[in-house]
Amino acid sequence: MAGAAAESILLAVAITKDGDESKVLKEYASAGGRGRVTKMVVTGLTGSIVRTFEAALQVLHYWRDDAAHGMATTIVEVEAYASLTQLLRLAQFCSDRWTDLTA
Repeated sequence: MAGAAAESILLAVAITKDGDESKVLKEYASAGGRGRVTKMVVTGLTGSIVRTFEAALQVLHYWRDDAAHGMATTIVEVEAYASLTQLLRLAQFCSDRWTDLTA
């Protein structure tokens, strides 16, 4: 669920920045789309914002990749706590930097 929530945050930022929801969703759904949508969001941002945003998105990459391959996973308490912490950090960062990310 942490990966799906992070995915929703990424898409909300990208859709707001681009202004065309159907275009962003279509791009995201295509092969390699997550990387292209992420690149669209970070294009034009300062290096520190790019690095922080991409680091915060690691929760999406970890859990979304695992779930996308249809693998049954066993998550232990430490992983669950770390994932929720990373997800919260992503949400806070995007909230704090919304104007920068979506300009």
